[in-house]
Amino acid sequence: MSNQLIKIRGLQRHYHMGEETVKALDGVDLDIQTGEFVMIIGSSGSGKSTLMHILGLLDTPDGGSLEYNGIDVAKMKDEELSSFRNRTVGFVFQQFNLLPHLTITENIALPLAYAGGMKDDNLEVAKVYASKMGLGERLGHKPTELSGGQNQRVAISRALVNNPDILMADEPTGALDSKTGQEIMEILHQLNREGKTIIMVTHDRELAETGTRKITMKDGEVIDDSGHSVLPPNNDMPKKLTENYGIRLPQLIMAGVREGLLPHKMRSFLTMLGIIIGVSSVICMSSFSLGSKKKQADQIRALGSNLVKLTNLPLKDAELNQARIRGSQGLSLKDYETLIQQDDIQAYSAVRETPMTVLNDGHALKARVRAVADNFLQVNNLKLSEGRDFDPFDQNFASKVCIVGPGIASTVDSPVIGNTLTLGGIPYTIVGILKNQNINLKGLESSGLKDSSTDIIIPLHTALTRINQQKLRSQLDEIQLQVKDENQLISSGANISKIIQGLHNGVKDFEIVIPIDLLRQQEEAGKLLDILTVIISSISMVVGGIGIMNIMLASVRERVREIGIRRATGASQNNILMQFLAESVILSATGGVFGVLLSLLVVFVTCSALDIPVVFSIPLLFISFAASMSTGLVFGLFPAKNAAQLNPVEALRSE
Repeated sequence: MSNQLIKIRGLQRHYHMGEETVKALDGVDLDIQTGEFVMIIGSSGSGKSTLMHILGLLDTPDGGSLEYNGIDVAKMKDEELSSFRNRTVGFVFQQFNLLPHLTITENIALPLAYAGGMKDDNLEVAKVYASKMGLGERLGHKPTELSGGQNQRVAISRALVNNPDILMADEPTGALDSKTGQEIMEILHQLNREGKTIIMVTHDRELAETGTRKITMKDGEVIDDSGHSVLPPNNDMPKKLTENYGIRLPQLIMAGVREGLLPHKMRSFLTMLGIIIGVSSVICMSSFSLGSKKKQADQIRALGSNLVKLTNLPLKDAELNQARIRGSQGLSLKDYETLIQQDDIQAYSAVRETPMTVLNDGHALKARVRAVADNFLQVNNLKLSEGRDFDPFDQNFASKVCIVGPGIASTVDSPVIGNTLTLGGIPYTIVGILKNQNINLKGLESSGLKDSSTDIIIPLHTALTRINQQKLRSQLDEIQLQVKDENQLISSGANISKIIQGLHNGVKDFEIVIPIDLLRQQEEAGKLLDILTVIISSISMVVGGIGIMNIMLASVRERVREIGIRRATGASQNNILMQFLAESVILSATGGVFGVLLSLLVVFVTCSALDIPVVFSIPLLFISFAASMSTGLVFGLFPAKNAAQLNPVEALRSE
């Protein structure tokens, strides 16, 4: 059975610099056997590093073939090639290339993460390798807390942790003093004696003689190849725990948080600020709008929900005479009795406005006197704080009794019930007091609703029989009908209008008023404000998204070497893309969470101060949060693609 590990034929790698073509590799043929310690030597620009990068699957050739154990890796796509590199090749670099924000154990476990291992299992394996390299007491330290020799031992442990077929060492002693360099070389030779295949690039000619094979390069070609010593494989290092399934999502997200966001807390927060403002403004404006609408709706319902009002139009002179000639007497008891027979009516009342002088112990009071029938209190959602409602006797026998609003009651000496007021020169006994509704009618003027605080209510029959009537005046000023279903208000109003037009012989001396419908019209008009709010908030979200894109682009530029390290340890382009995209989404999602929390605080404080009901649209909360995440996804995609498309070799060379 052959021990051939690598076979390359006619390998080419050309770089174009302006009009000049640099032939870094120009038709290299090479075979490498299992167990060899291959030293590649040559002057700068000879092509030795390019050869190592291609053999290490970090770079791709322009021509020729490259086979590992008979597998043509040159034809692999990035995802497959990255997985193969993760299992097959381990790298030891001159500058160590450790991630500064990770501990020694986490740095060593990095290839295992891209192999799909569970985090805790990966760390346990990493500890074994760290201990074999004499780092057992330094597991929780970070690279900045170690010496150069210790960092290189970490790098060797990381290169070995996935038990690769081959170890690539790029000037591993170049950044070390001679004594430490000698220790590192002894480690590499020991690994080779245990059966590990090692390919090492060096400028040191003395070191080049210590391998089992020396390859000398010049101008992209192999000019000398001496020594072939093959040792049987004998590896007693722990095996990796899993096959390669790719890095797990939680580890990828954690990498983004620890290495991309947490090291720059203030920058991350300022980046989120645009998202926070956008999300909170959408929710706050929506909640203020919903709260205001609810307050108006509650006030309308408090003053008469499900209500259809039929009001008499005050015709004068010729118009009034013409209406009477055509057979219309204005709103009348006949109209009222006809309408209350309709099936969709559940409560009803008739009202006649009766201007009268009101005196209390000789003092004039400013009051509105209204003569009412039947279910006036129920229809208008009025309640009594004291006393009683009118009974059938009061209506049938035109009793001189009245119910007063709290504003009028406050001017009457106690006890109010049983006391009298003089209406139009006639004393009326107070039998009830209306309960204060505490309603602010500001903004509801168009509904025709009025506060009942200064009302004085008397029986309708009392007004019709005891008070002189003006000539040609209609019997009623208003008919109030409460329908069974609020959703049927419009259709009920249309039916009522049709009936009254028939009773009035087509004379339009009345109008239909539906307070809740007027509110709906106001809500329709308020949609323009809602649209403007969404537009302004969307602009804020876009600005926040641009901020995320800008910061992520800066982050990519700052972390080029990190990207190269991750690629060398087995990360695919998709892994890098997903990591940076995850950072962007985490930024925007966190901004969304803070935006929602800020909006809750602002809405509670503001609504409490302005006496507006606190109303949140739960769907809007989720939509706003989803929009913030989408912003991060959309605006983070371009920087993430830039990071994923970086050349691994160039990334590793960056400072």
